[in-house]
Amino acid sequence: MVSAPSRWRWVIGAAALCAVYLMVRSIADLHTAFGGGSAVDYLAIASAGRVVHGGSSCVYCPGALAVAQAQLLGYTPAAGATFPVPFVNPALMAWLIQPLAALPLQTGIDVFVALNVVAMALSAAILTRRAAPHLGAPLAAALVVIAVFSLEAGTGILLGQSDGLMLLAATLAIEALDRHRRVLAGLCLVPLLLKPQLLWLVPPVLVVARQWRMLGALAGGSLVVLLGSVAVAGPGHLLDAVGLVTAPAYVHLDLQSNSIPALIARPLASNPAAWVAALALAVIAVAGMVVMRDTLRRNTVAAVAIAVGLSVLLSPHLGDYSLMLLAIPLAVLGPRAPKLAVALVAAYTAASFVNPLAAFSESAVAVVLLGGVVAVLWWATGPGSRDLAMHLPSRSAAGVSGA
Repeated sequence: MVSAPSRWRWVIGAAALCAVYLMVRSIADLHTAFGGGSAVDYLAIASAGRVVHGGSSCVYCPGALAVAQAQLLGYTPAAGATFPVPFVNPALMAWLIQPLAALPLQTGIDVFVALNVVAMALSAAILTRRAAPHLGAPLAAALVVIAVFSLEAGTGILLGQSDGLMLLAATLAIEALDRHRRVLAGLCLVPLLLKPQLLWLVPPVLVVARQWRMLGALAGGSLVVLLGSVAVAGPGHLLDAVGLVTAPAYVHLDLQSNSIPALIARPLASNPAAWVAALALAVIAVAGMVVMRDTLRRNTVAAVAIAVGLSVLLSPHLGDYSLMLLAIPLAVLGPRAPKLAVALVAAYTAASFVNPLAAFSESAVAVVLLGGVVAVLWWATGPGSRDLAMHLPSRSAAGVSGA
């Protein structure tokens, strides 16, 4: 019979190889982004920054964005579904991006993408340190790197997305909460408001867990984002954003998501179905928080990590690159159930490479994520389980928990 340590060495070796491969792919994606021509999402953000820098509040107006994007590109593309690229973030982001927006397009892309990749690496290092004491450094590093630098995350690097910075903000919030610095933890979550779907289920868990100081700091930050956006765009132009996110050219992206609501919406080719499913699942999730309130109050770090994960998984609109935020619940909960963590990461990675459900207009990644939610729920509430604060056994010779 193969000993437990030997089995874990095989697991660690396979995970390490996969992590190295994904890191190499991420470096290749970074090189491609530096080469130009792919970061269309950064183009939208930078053009809105130039609109604000020019003294206009029309950050959501196609005409103003088209002029700014033509200036950045150095030519005017033909008008169509892909030009101008719409700006759909809170208007405050356009004000914040002005220093980069004033640079030549490729220079701005290089700085922005590099900042996000560095943020991803820092997040991976922090999360690995959190998981290492009970998983062992090699396995913890491999699992976290696979989650952070997945194939989906590579798309975000190519497009010039900001999710690396969002991941770092959420990671720092978890670290601050773990040190009982609740106000700081709430403030660290504020940058995620630039993509509200990444933390929309965090406020309910903070209420249930009675984390009033953290909730107050987050609410204060929300007010700053709201008032700042009103100051930048004005009340009238803020309403223009509603038209953008409900336009056919934008809402079809909901059906391409790997979030759980898309499992229902994609076969129906119905964007409203994604929103109905997301809201229904959110109600169920909040009800579950209320039922498990005592456990969540005893385990606030795990509660917030779970809320971040559910915010991503149940979002009605989600870029697949945002799945990198699942590294947070993985690092927090993974040491409590190493075999389950390894199985879920392996299934997620395999589904990212091959989608056997494509013929059925479904996503294997979304199915795996749904299965992961069910598995974690069963593990946390099953007859033989203890609560989230259960005692963690010491590491085996292989560097992982013997449980």
